Amino acid sequence: MSANKPTIKGVFVNSHITTLKNQRGEDAFLKLTEQFGKPPIYKNSENVNVSDEVKIIEICLDLLSDSPIPEYERSFQAGRLHFRNFSLTPLGRIIFSVFRHNFKLLMKQTKYLAGHVFQGVEFSSEEMGEKSIKVIMKNNDYPIEHFRGLFTEWMEFSGLTGTVDAKQIPPNTYEYIMKWQ
Repeated sequence: MSANKPTIKGVFVNSHITTLKNQRGEDAFLKLTEQFGKPPIYKNSENVNVSDEVKIIEICLDLLSDSPIPEYERSFQAGRLHFRNFSLTPLGRIIFSVFRHNFKLLMKQTKYLAGHVFQGVEFSSEEMGEKSIKVIMKNNDYPIEHFRGLFTEWMEFSGLTGTVDAKQIPPNTYEYIMKWQ
């Protein structure tokens, strides 16, 4: 793994696999292994390429879905699944037991939260107004719609109704503007 290659801790990748096993059983894990091309088995503290996590989430999404996900919606729905699985991790449970209904405060802390989850991905945030915030991600291997889905699910989880607009700023920067009522 290159020092600049974005990675995520294995515990978070394992959350997708655990959800799949819990909801669809061992046969689904075997299908995941086959489609991924190798056994997706990671130590919790291991750094896993984000590109591998994206493949795993999308395979899990397919295996968990009762009907096919349209191609134009895959990355968005995978991001939603990503958030739901994150909320079940030890870090997610700690954060949301205290801050579930303080979405803006958590978004203002993305740089620090992301430091526990990722390496090589830079997060920053800017307050845009009383009910809006901008999160900027640099150097990541997620499709832009992935985190639009993740942030949408996070807002709903926090009890907010709003929108997430995504914009790519070349060469490798995504900007997400979240607004809520």
